[in-house]
Amino acid sequence: MPDSKKNTGLFFGSFNPVHVGHLALANYIIENTELEEIWFVVSPQNPFKQSHDLIAAEHRIKMLELSIENDTRFKICDIELNLPIPSYSYKTIRELYKLYPDHSFSIIMGSDNLLSLSRWKNIEDILQRCPIKVYPRPEYPIGKIALNASIEVIEAPVFNIASTTLRKGIKQGKDYRYLLPQQAFEYIKLNGLYLK
Repeated sequence: MPDSKKNTGLFFGSFNPVHVGHLALANYIIENTELEEIWFVVSPQNPFKQSHDLIAAEHRIKMLELSIENDTRFKICDIELNLPIPSYSYKTIRELYKLYPDHSFSIIMGSDNLLSLSRWKNIEDILQRCPIKVYPRPEYPIGKIALNASIEVIEAPVFNIASTTLRKGIKQGKDYRYLLPQQAFEYIKLNGLYLK
């Protein structure tokens, strides 16, 4: 009997803020893989990153909602906001399989994160439950990284856009309307985000 589970990609990130690179990448991956939907998993805190400039989760979720509201292939997942901080992917994945047994999950990550994979907690558990789809990031060539059967390389376009750069530019008063989804850009302006 064929597997009837829904193929779902988990795109982890702080989305602080979501930008056109995130959406273009998700669009490319869903059009060129077996994935039927992509969930944007909003992280409260990455164990490997400082969070002093991380704005409230409700703002980040709202910007995502506004940016993907017309695309039923994309969903927002806030599960990590209800798990202990710092959030660890293996705990998130275990919880997702409990809540959504009719789904088959894959992790979507950039080649920069692939380098730190060996430092992830319980990485063997993650790879048994979730294959990983890796997309290229500038200055992190995938060819130099050891791959295994659980890791698939997606030859997606390279988007050299960083949320850090966007936050810095917004604080300086730069007009980055074409680097952000229009709705997210307007929400940032309306709420005076990233100005402090």
